[in-house]
Amino acid sequence: MGPDTEGEETLVERARQVVLSAPMSQREFADRVGMDPTALSKALRGNRRLRDVEVAAIAQVGKVSQRYLRTGVGRPPVPRQGTNGTQSTRRRADAVDAELRRTQILEATARLIARRGFHKVRVADIAEACGTSTGTVHYHFPTKDAALRAALLFYADRFHTRLEAEFATADSTVEKLRRLIEVQLTTTEEDADEWSVWVQSWNEAILDPSLRDGQRGVYAGWHGVVLDLVRTCRREGMAEGVDAEALAARFTGLVDGLAIQVLAGTGDMDAARMRELLLDAFEPYISLRKGS
Repeated sequence: MGPDTEGEETLVERARQVVLSAPMSQREFADRVGMDPTALSKALRGNRRLRDVEVAAIAQVGKVSQRYLRTGVGRPPVPRQGTNGTQSTRRRADAVDAELRRTQILEATARLIARRGFHKVRVADIAEACGTSTGTVHYHFPTKDAALRAALLFYADRFHTRLEAEFATADSTVEKLRRLIEVQLTTTEEDADEWSVWVQSWNEAILDPSLRDGQRGVYAGWHGVVLDLVRTCRREGMAEGVDAEALAARFTGLVDGLAIQVLAGTGDMDAARMRELLLDAFEPYISLRKGS
């Protein structure tokens, strides 16, 4: 959702100028303020609200006051200087604009692949959705395979960002496992998009070995999260003697299979039924039902 007040619009404009003036790339700036690069790009376009903690971090990294960011009162950022100050600022602006354009194309590509199917999406469709040319799309994603890989990484980043936010407020390892399950459920259109791209990437990797490394890398990251949680539970006295690798593998396999059933409308499988089965998946080693 874009900004809905004049104050929010000017906050976005000032934050964008701070990023432009910083002696680093937008991606490095995002890393330093603890934001996902895509999330920062959305915020600089006005498509995502900046949280208070993010405003504070942007002010700190950009060497301006929070008061300046919020009200415009105070010392503005000092533009990065090169041999020609104006040209240096223009190059930085062009770089940020290019990053914003890439993010826009990436989001449109991921959404179209999710909802129409990889083989039914044309470069012309992506260009039309972004209001740009096919040449610009090809510049960022030279092949359709590159677009699919980018879409997979886009949704993988989205998943891990949501998961990290959930884990940050969880008060125990068991609660993290409960929230891990909730994040897997298909309850919104965006959740369905995420799963659609994931399943399509599997299918393409089966047919094209060149896509397997990327798919394997994303899956390893997801499996590693589950495995770390199971091992932590074991260190905390739960799941004594359990084979953590085997339990994590069974759980991830169950998640994938159930999600495909939900996505395809198979039988009576839905998000509520999926939740119950996933809660049972750790029994009798780890009890996730509250009060049990």
